[in-house]
Amino acid sequence: MGVTKETKETIITTIDEVFKKMNSISWVDRQKVMKEEAFKNTEKILYCYQTLKEHVEDEKEYLDMAFHGKSASFITYSKNKAAPTDEETILRDRKASYERSLNDVERIEKALHKIQDRKGYEVIELRYLSRKESEEGNKIKEELYTYEEIADILAKQEGYNDNLNEKTVRTYKNTLVKEMAVLLFGSDAI
Repeated sequence: MGVTKETKETIITTIDEVFKKMNSISWVDRQKVMKEEAFKNTEKILYCYQTLKEHVEDEKEYLDMAFHGKSASFITYSKNKAAPTDEETILRDRKASYERSLNDVERIEKALHKIQDRKGYEVIELRYLSRKESEEGNKIKEELYTYEEIADILAKQEGYNDNLNEKTVRTYKNTLVKEMAVLLFGSDAI
């Protein structure tokens, strides 16, 4: 079955419109967006780091999750047909996912290691890598430290001013997250 003339024309028109739109955005604007996305993605990675690290600690459990609660027969759907998926394929895909996740954890750890001696690193630890616990009824709830709480905690530590404020804490955080973004995403973060 071939592609109709009308479909080809629609595809060509769409491609032309996409290129026109891309060319209407300046290189500087594209770089700015990429830089902002790298910063946001670095923050997302840091917020999820502990969970991801726990997730890859046990490879066997990670791989077993592929079959947890699933029926004996798996079906994958493509655009035009449904085909049974064998367990070997599922396991191979899950193993590839595990390897990607493990690689991500290692990259994050390397980036954290490179900034750990920098002033303000404790802000990264408290904001992204630690949680404060509070009790709500019978449940223990984990919450993020606020910038004000971080300032109060660090003001009592050596190397920090006794009247450390929230603005300075945010400055430390932004500086180190930008540096990590370059370590994680390369020149796209510059």
